[in-house]
Amino acid sequence: MKTRPDLNTLAKEVYQANKQKGFHDKELSNEHFLMLVITELSEAVEADRKDKTLKSKSINVSKFQEQTKAFNDTAFKLYFEEHIKDTIEDELADAVIRLLDLAGLRGYKDLKDLLLVATVSEKKTFAENIFSICKDIVYYKYSEPERISCALLNIERLCQILSIDLWLHVELKLKYNQLRPIKHGKEY
Repeated sequence: MKTRPDLNTLAKEVYQANKQKGFHDKELSNEHFLMLVITELSEAVEADRKDKTLKSKSINVSKFQEQTKAFNDTAFKLYFEEHIKDTIEDELADAVIRLLDLAGLRGYKDLKDLLLVATVSEKKTFAENIFSICKDIVYYKYSEPERISCALLNIERLCQILSIDLWLHVELKLKYNQLRPIKHGKEY
């Protein structure tokens, strides 16, 4: 498993990459960005419902990373789209990237190991765990950086429960996103 990078540094890097891709050409609310996080989490539930996981595809992500080091950008993009895109792992990485993007955009510097309440659990279904994370995101008793930290850490905890190497998937998705068009071909 890849160790968690410094979240504050990664948030700045993700924000800068997304700014270059046109995601910050106009001022949008935190609610806008948080809804996009919730959308990614919903896509993870859909992937779970369709059994779209690397385990179901018998893909070893560490081997994937080793194999793709020798690939040119086009080959990496095609291989990623065929084997990883739209899986649970990919969608959870997308949610983390969006959370980090918002933290970078707003300049939150206090992302830390703040797990106010561990809301994910082995006893819950995948959908129940995702619902719990969504509740964390919209729980206004905590500050914005606290909600982002809590959501990040609960996603990380869920990935530990599921034996998903979250930070490796974040790294791979960031590499893939560099190869995509402005706003990844979407309106926002």
